Amino acid sequence: MHVLLADDSRATSLPIQRFMEQQGHEVTYVQNGRLAVEAYQARVPDLVLMDVIMPEMDGVEATRRIKAMTGARWVPVMIMTSLSAKEEIVSTLDAGADDYLIKPVVFEVLEARMRSMQRIATLQDSLFAILDNAFEAIITTDEAGVVQSYNKSAEKIFGYPATHMVGKKVTRLISERGGAVPHQWGGVSTVQGVQDERILGLRTSGEVFPMRVALTEVKRQQGNLIIGMVRDVSEEEAARQRIDFLALHDSLTGLPNRPHFHDVHGRLHGQGRTYSLFFLDLDGFKPINDTLHHEAGDQALVIVAGRLREVVGKTGFVARLGGDEFVVLSAAALTEDDSLKLGTRLIEAISQPMILNQQTCRLGASIGAALFPLHGMTTNELLLAADRAMYQAKRSGKGKTCLAEVVRELA
Repeated sequence: MHVLLADDSRATSLPIQRFMEQQGHEVTYVQNGRLAVEAYQARVPDLVLMDVIMPEMDGVEATRRIKAMTGARWVPVMIMTSLSAKEEIVSTLDAGADDYLIKPVVFEVLEARMRSMQRIATLQDSLFAILDNAFEAIITTDEAGVVQSYNKSAEKIFGYPATHMVGKKVTRLISERGGAVPHQWGGVSTVQGVQDERILGLRTSGEVFPMRVALTEVKRQQGNLIIGMVRDVSEEEAARQRIDFLALHDSLTGLPNRPHFHDVHGRLHGQGRTYSLFFLDLDGFKPINDTLHHEAGDQALVIVAGRLREVVGKTGFVARLGGDEFVVLSAAALTEDDSLKLGTRLIEAISQPMILNQQTCRLGASIGAALFPLHGMTTNELLLAADRAMYQAKRSGKGKTCLAEVVRELA
């Protein structure tokens, strides 16, 4: 046990120090209350043995300051005073002292009191060992949101050591981008029971991450305690986002997939504005798959997807419907001439050489273009018109864009 001994009388303190060292305890000796507070800050002991009457700062004030620094972890303070000093005993106990010894100190009594304190400290250490080995970060605060305890998992998640966070506002662990601070951690306590919220945390590196916080309030006479259990859900959030992405995107090219296309097309169609739909089928893709194998074919599809995105930019929409079929939506191609020009640019981009398995290869494309509402008044009509125009481009020699046929006269 590490004992902090504070007594201005060396004649009184030396026998106590020798006795404790003979019992196997480590002793840090200081001669006044101010030095006791400084020694406590430098290295927290397991027990403080404090004289009441000392120069510069007495034992009452030193005890008060030390107890203000202990946070959730209890460090016992025993005072030493004369039998007649009842007022000193009361004032020091009110300042936070846990026990007292009457001078001259009887070593057998001192040893028994230390054993008693050590039993309590052992229970406390067992509790903190459980907390420190918990998977979740466990952070306790007072009602004002000031951190009282902070376990090892909290250190791993946030990057701040416990020595940095105890005594500080818990809000420094919460990103301003994370929305409202949980009410109990914001210094307002109105909800009973457990409060479970998903907010954004802030690591010491500045990284913002999603976390789940479960808060519960413990009623105490000396002030309520807020217990927060925090879990880093970055991996869960990334997995959820990945699942959401794959539900609407092609896993190979990253382009929107068929369900995503139908959703976007339906919303665009419902707006009633003129736009063009391009149905693309690659020319020369099967020979690449057959001769250079599927890995080269997959690589070719990824390259084509990138080229299509580059041509249409942010104003267009590109999706892969499956196999070597792609579709493009463009609100910029408003006339038949505009559509033919965009189709030419798409084919030129696709036809540029590409290196597959260390071989230079070329692909082409046949495109069918349909304009809303000229070539179809409904989503299905427009898709069918573009699909038919694409097959017409195939039959007429490939590597070109064909416009759909007008299916009805416009009023």
